[in-house]
Amino acid sequence: MQLLLALSFSVAVLSASAAGMPCAQGASTPACAVSSSEPAHAPLRFRKEPAAGPAALLGPYEILGGLALIGAAACWWRQRYMKGPRAAGAEEIRLLAKRRLSAKSSLYVIEHGGREIMLAESERGITVIRDDSNS
Repeated sequence: MQLLLALSFSVAVLSASAAGMPCAQGASTPACAVSSSEPAHAPLRFRKEPAAGPAALLGPYEILGGLALIGAAACWWRQRYMKGPRAAGAEEIRLLAKRRLSAKSSLYVIEHGGREIMLAESERGITVIRDDSNS
C-alpha cells in the first residue's frame, strides 16, 4: 500500500512539473497544444524612472525665484519711472479749499512752493485773487 501511494505521488509530481515546462517545437500532446496558443509568460518589464536627485527638485523653486525677481523688478520700475511730475523736479500742489460760487464759477485755495494762492475759475478762465507767501 505504501508503495502504491509513493508511486502515485511521484506520478503527480512529475506531471505537475511537466505541465510547467515549456513544450518542445512540434510536440503534439494536448497540454502543449493549449499552451502554444497562449502567449508566452514573460516577466513584465516596467519602465524604470531615474531616481529623483537634487536637480529634479529645483523646478518649482526656479519658478518661484523667477516670479520673485519679476515682482521685484516691477516694484523697482514703478518707483523709479511712475512718479509723474515729481520725478521731473516739479513741486507738489495741494488743494486746501474749494467753494462753488455759482453753477459756472468756483473759488480755490491752493498751496504751492510755500505760497497760498486763491484762484477763481469761471467761464472766462482762471483769475488769481490773492497770492500770499508763508515764509
